[in-house]
Amino acid sequence: MRGSVWGLLTAAIGMTIIVLLIIDGTAYGIWIDEIGPSLDIAEQAAAPTIVLPGLIGLLAITLIVGGLAVGLTIPRGQRDDRAR
Repeated sequence: MRGSVWGLLTAAIGMTIIVLLIIDGTAYGIWIDEIGPSLDIAEQAAAPTIVLPGLIGLLAITLIVGGLAVGLTIPRGQRDDRAR
């Protein structure tokens, strides 16, 4: 029972990370659309890349898949009890 709870909690944490990445990306995109044209690109630093958010997103997907795999599988001790 504990393993399934921790697995589902891990999947929920991964889903929360994905949602926060989407919210942050949306806010950043809106800011670039509204403020970007007024910036002098020659004086600004290069735009951030998608590498770090992509790695964080891959970590979140790993948490979701791993958490669901652990949370939805039946532990060995309980497998025999359910078969009866």
